[in-house]
Amino acid sequence: MNSIFMTVLKGASLCLALIVGSVASVRAQTVDLDDQLAYQRGIEAVIWSIPAISIRGLQQATFKDYGVSWNDVVLFSKPATPKHELLTANNQVPYMFTYLNLRQGPVVVEIPAAGAKALLFGSFIDNWQTPIVDVGPSGEDEGRGAKYLFLPPGYSEPIPDGYLPVRMEGYIVSAALRPVPANGGTAEDAHSYAQQLKVYPLANAAAPKPTRFVDGSAKPYHTLPVYDASWFRELAAMVNEEPVRERDKVMMGMLASIGIERGKPFQPDAKMQKTLDAALVDARRIMQHYFEESTFVPWWPGSQWMSLSPSTMRVAHQFTFETPDALWIDARAGGVYYYATFLPKKLGGGSFYLVGLRDSAGQLLDGQATYRLRVPAVVPAKDFWSAIVYDSDSKAFVCAGPCDTADNVVGLSSFEKPAMKQNGDGSVDLYFGPKAPAGFEKNWVPTAGKNFFLIFRLYGPEKAFFDKSWKMPDVEKIP
Repeated sequence: MNSIFMTVLKGASLCLALIVGSVASVRAQTVDLDDQLAYQRGIEAVIWSIPAISIRGLQQATFKDYGVSWNDVVLFSKPATPKHELLTANNQVPYMFTYLNLRQGPVVVEIPAAGAKALLFGSFIDNWQTPIVDVGPSGEDEGRGAKYLFLPPGYSEPIPDGYLPVRMEGYIVSAALRPVPANGGTAEDAHSYAQQLKVYPLANAAAPKPTRFVDGSAKPYHTLPVYDASWFRELAAMVNEEPVRERDKVMMGMLASIGIERGKPFQPDAKMQKTLDAALVDARRIMQHYFEESTFVPWWPGSQWMSLSPSTMRVAHQFTFETPDALWIDARAGGVYYYATFLPKKLGGGSFYLVGLRDSAGQLLDGQATYRLRVPAVVPAKDFWSAIVYDSDSKAFVCAGPCDTADNVVGLSSFEKPAMKQNGDGSVDLYFGPKAPAGFEKNWVPTAGKNFFLIFRLYGPEKAFFDKSWKMPDVEKIP
């Protein structure tokens, strides 16, 4: 009897094994493992490459929109407006941009000494947005001015006297600078002072041509990352144009699975392109999720005003995100370069940014709703404060209308406070929403119905801010 039972049991087990094997075989035949791998690698490639593709796009947009080239300088005569599509820009101080190409040899950038009525602040970054050197009073020259000499990879020639050498690992250098009035100077003083900047090849140092300046204020500026098929084309081009760094060799090997290899053209077929398009969509969703959930922590306990988290700063390593243990690509992407550009090599004490993603109830800010922020009468910012609205999708100023022509208000600051309706105690209520509340038109920033977030900047933050004896109220949704 037992032998009969065992025979039946063995037969059943064999049948089960055949069924399981058959199902596994069918599954293997129906799952396209190459496609699955390409999708996964595509996501990782986007997250890994966003600092490089973002700054590459900004440089190309500068050349296209303003008709400039290497070593030219785009100098804004006025602060940026919504038609200048820049990631989380400020609207108080005009910008200036220049781009260097070291493939033809070293390039000199002469930073003028701090003037009696104006100063120059800013940073030079590489093709991965790694901050390379800060300039001006908070930079290497400490306001005394200097001839910064940018050297291409592997440069071994003697360095001439009188230069501050800056050795690069890549060939492309980008700079964003801000001319700032000082000692009672005016915006016109700062604009004139900024034109003392000189950019020229070292080979022409004996008789450099005058630096070309182009005013960027009047024209639109389309610099934002474009999340479409061009992403992977630009990535393939960059891979072929720039030196490979030791830290990136693993990713370079992974890129081959999506058709990106040094020395080979990138020619995805329709199936691969469809897979990469899907990967791009989900990579952006992942970075947005990281931005909302992992980048920031409350500045005050229980507050909705946030600052960069200790975990982000722990791995930032002067915003290279390369530590002795790892290259932290998630924190580098969703934590910083998904929404920002041109971070300084060293964060100074000249300003502090608070980020507001949610209202007092903990809900993400909704562009269809109206919100109020009560700014106390006294803000511990010796210079000034500002509150700016940014589109949650683009991370740029909100455009109330076509962005190419939009010049709407994007934020309010203590400079505008005298024109605002104030409360009896000297505090002021700022409003954010599709329409201005009646009587508070001067206190209102439009959201144009778009989901948004806020950055509250304190320029010259003081002790009461850092010891947290002063606290700013949360943003409140108006019923």
